[in-house]
Amino acid sequence: MKEFLMEHFFEHGMWIVLTYVLVVVAMAIDLITGVRKSRKLGHSINSRGYKRTCNKAMNYFLPMMCLSCIDVIASAVVGLPALTMIFGAYCVFCELKSVMETTHDKEAIRNDVRELLELGENIGELRELMRKLIK
Repeated sequence: MKEFLMEHFFEHGMWIVLTYVLVVVAMAIDLITGVRKSRKLGHSINSRGYKRTCNKAMNYFLPMMCLSCIDVIASAVVGLPALTMIFGAYCVFCELKSVMETTHDKEAIRNDVRELLELGENIGELRELMRKLIK
């Protein structure tokens, strides 16, 4: 029974961590594209923009932490941390929409999407490696 619970919580934890990582990566890509566009347009980069990123992180991660707690409590019933993953998908969607708004260059958008896909593959490999190490 103890092994089942440990494996179950490990799997839930991996999905939750993966969701958090994807949101952080999407926020980083949005920040980078925003800074690039500001430099390209010749606008000054000040601390207000960076503070907005911190506020955005707080607006994303506080609800995600609450939803993660609910998902862990409900993990005995639900097979995946659905609430965290749904909210994480919403956050990533918002960030990608923001990137699309700041980046009008289609080639830059393709490069960002390629980077996200490569990161997703690396995270999948990391998850498999961690599973092998645990067993």
